[in-house]
Amino acid sequence: MFQVIVMWNLTRPDQELDEIVKNIKLRGYNKDTFITGEFAWKLAEGKIRPLSVSDISDKYCPTRRDLYFKKGIRRLSKQLRTGEETWGSKVGTLVEGYIMNVVTNTETYNNPSYKSIIEISERNHSNFIDNDNNKKIIKRLEELEEKQPEERGNTQWLKKLLKSGGKAEFALNYLNELLKEKISITKDDILIGDSAKIDTASEEMKFDKIKQIGINLPATPDFIIPRYGIVGDIKTGIEFKPHFQLTCAGYALAYENVNGEGNHINWGIIYFFPTRNPSLFRKSITFAQVYIFPIDDYLRKEFLAKRDEAYNIISQEPEPPLPLTNKQKRHCYHCKFKDFCIQEGLVLEGGDE
Repeated sequence: MFQVIVMWNLTRPDQELDEIVKNIKLRGYNKDTFITGEFAWKLAEGKIRPLSVSDISDKYCPTRRDLYFKKGIRRLSKQLRTGEETWGSKVGTLVEGYIMNVVTNTETYNNPSYKSIIEISERNHSNFIDNDNNKKIIKRLEELEEKQPEERGNTQWLKKLLKSGGKAEFALNYLNELLKEKISITKDDILIGDSAKIDTASEEMKFDKIKQIGINLPATPDFIIPRYGIVGDIKTGIEFKPHFQLTCAGYALAYENVNGEGNHINWGIIYFFPTRNPSLFRKSITFAQVYIFPIDDYLRKEFLAKRDEAYNIISQEPEPPLPLTNKQKRHCYHCKFKDFCIQEGLVLEGGDE
């Protein structure tokens, strides 16, 4: 997370790319961003359920059967729609918790040195790993790693990556304390957890906002920096996916819709933590990658189009068709609904494509 601060303060995109965000038209409080009357009516009547930012933006299944199973008008039962847990889906909880733990456990360095920062970081790492709840998550990851070898999960290596990443974060925090200026972002500017929650004061107003923008409330990004018009999300996986940026666009529209004109979110930041190596035979110590980008009208249009598509999908029956081509089936091997789709006729040819 402190890498986010340092990279922003070094590059100052709000100065370098100022012209791009000045011309944003599709703000969350503008009617041009509202959902159609058909979907608003179905939400009001309870015929469909409101979608979260991730429901809309996180497109993994090419036909979006996974979304339909969770939110469609003929969605699966509560027990079935949770799907099978995977290493990839479970690991995000541990990584996000680790990063937030680093943010909330920084210390004042009396005698800064690599040695002292390493000692502080390793002590923090041990305390996190030895936490009872985190022990349960790690144990479950080890079970899933054994059960699902095709997921390429390596829990022991993940712990090494977290430790290395934690050291880098503590060092970057100290660096920012040395270099910061009056205009610089500091850790005190970042809102996380409940402080980052986008919501309204009353249930009645909340539902009115949901019917306008089509995004379920509360919506909680991983972090938000209102003073600088920034919203951010933590992502994990093998590689950065373009749809990660749509998440920030959704949160920006929700924030602007709830807070009204003058409360703008212009910038998105993805903190991408690689959790798995592309090959089982390569062991690389990797660090978080930071992507900073303007949430311009192009990105907003793409999110709004995906939102309308998603609402159209969950409003129909029956569910979307099975993926047909090998290219479409690439995600199937890791999907938590894989077994259900196989029962429905999905054919997978052996291992991971």
